[in-house]
Amino acid sequence: MIIMKKIFNKGLLALGMLTILASCKKEGTLNANLDAIDQNIITNKNATDIWLDQNFLNPYNIETKYRFDRFELPSGKNITPPSVEQVIPAMEMVRDVWIRPFESAGGSDFIKKISPKQFVLAGSAEYNSNGTITLGTAEGGRKIVLYVINSFDKTNLASVKQMIQVIQHEYTHILNQTVDFSPEYQTVSRGGYEANWTQRSLAEAYSLGFITQYARVSPGEDFAEQSSNMLMMGRVQYNAIVATLAADAQVKLKKKEQYVVDYFKTAFNIDFYKLQSEVQLALFKVSQPVLARMIGPGIGYTTLTANPSTEPNQSAEFLGLWNAARTSMAAGGFVLSNYAMTFKAANLMTLRYTFTNAAGTTTYFADADYTMALNTTTGVTTFTLLATQPTTTTYGNMGVINARMAGVNSYFSTGSFRANWINQIIPGDIGFLGSLGAFYKTTNANSYFYGTMGQ
Repeated sequence: MIIMKKIFNKGLLALGMLTILASCKKEGTLNANLDAIDQNIITNKNATDIWLDQNFLNPYNIETKYRFDRFELPSGKNITPPSVEQVIPAMEMVRDVWIRPFESAGGSDFIKKISPKQFVLAGSAEYNSNGTITLGTAEGGRKIVLYVINSFDKTNLASVKQMIQVIQHEYTHILNQTVDFSPEYQTVSRGGYEANWTQRSLAEAYSLGFITQYARVSPGEDFAEQSSNMLMMGRVQYNAIVATLAADAQVKLKKKEQYVVDYFKTAFNIDFYKLQSEVQLALFKVSQPVLARMIGPGIGYTTLTANPSTEPNQSAEFLGLWNAARTSMAAGGFVLSNYAMTFKAANLMTLRYTFTNAAGTTTYFADADYTMALNTTTGVTTFTLLATQPTTTTYGNMGVINARMAGVNSYFSTGSFRANWINQIIPGDIGFLGSLGAFYKTTNANSYFYGTMGQ
């Protein structure tokens, strides 16, 4: 009985404790803000966040993360967070130089259908153990990381090109994950791929048919470098570089160019050259192309061709001299057709007149070499006839017609000119193959000659 009483008393005690605990239960709202530890949740959006929503998230479903998140970047690397004031200028260029050209060439929905869904911005570069730096990466076709945002300058063409080329390169990988490029591409420079690319020169890369040293890493990187460099260089600069290389290298790079062009057309129905032109037009808004800096082998334009008799808006002085020369040539039994300037190495310009016999059945060429002094800053240019000329047939022909062309020849070699576009007189795009370039007399801007710039 005593034992039973003790058990009973203990049971009453336990029941009482449970009753007390139950009666002390208190309900209330948890004050901890769990959103504060999740950087993907932004409750108080600032002006930068709103701008990014309006220009990327809402129209393209592309998120831009600029608040520092260590989990988005490689571990073990010292990477500086981006400055907030750098975010909008950088992303403006992403929109204008990357997205809009693709929309123009591929349709308004192209980027919406195929695009990274996230940009992650880092202030500094990622420095690698082999002495290189990483300017951008792409992960699984979903994310592109852009580095060196803190040094980005949207008014500096080189800065804009560097960042957008990273995107073009990484975006090419994303496109390749959607539709792969031809396996035949890797046969063009077979044997030239080299993991230790940092120890190889650009000249060696060119000689093997690679547009950059990094292109030698693998066929995939080669294709991405080929595509992105063609887009960012534009046709004039790209062609100029290729034209200076040995014949075998030219053949290889032209083959790779064609593979890229065919890939964009067959995989996505995009005219690559239109896309290339749209990218260049966007870059020209950052910094207009300067004709004086685009003339010469390995640089850009190597020819100017003109037919003053049929092309409008000639300057009165030059057209008068040209017509007088045509009259004199006709008196000698010839028909003056056109002229061309070829800009060669070592500041050499060759002037060529094309003319026929009176019946038009035989075509002749007359050449003369001039030294060309061109100031790439001011555009001021002089042409000086060389005292000693080659003795081949075309140079001999110049001797035959020299007196009849004296007025035009004197115009070219007298005084100085300023190289510039003629789009203020004849509207048109500048900086492309076929754009119109002019040389204006420095003493009289109303006196000039112009022609079609080519290669």
